Amino acid sequence: MKPNRIVSITPSGLTYQSLTDQNAFVDFELCNQNFTQWLRVQNELTDEETVELERNTRCVAIRTAFEAPKFIEFFSEPRVRIEFEKSFFKNDYKQFRKLDFKINEVGWKTFDMG
Repeated sequence: MKPNRIVSITPSGLTYQSLTDQNAFVDFELCNQNFTQWLRVQNELTDEETVELERNTRCVAIRTAFEAPKFIEFFSEPRVRIEFEKSFFKNDYKQFRKLDFKINEVGWKTFDMG
């Protein structure tokens, strides 16, 4: 999905225009729960470690600025990936950082994959 298809970002989540021109919603609470479970599997966390992570993380997506295209991928169901392609008229890194900043601004975080 292109970043210009984003309709709004609130503490509850992100609304975007789907490929069928319908508004769709990414629920940040659900993304955070899915992120915690993803980390649990990736790192073989115990139940106690998972509970602690759920209390302390506000992460809803993974991000990377070092792949082409740069992207932010939300842990929604199904996952939603926003890609930032370089062009003559747009700075892909600036657009990438702008979305990441807005996510932080409404109280959530993204996980840097490198």
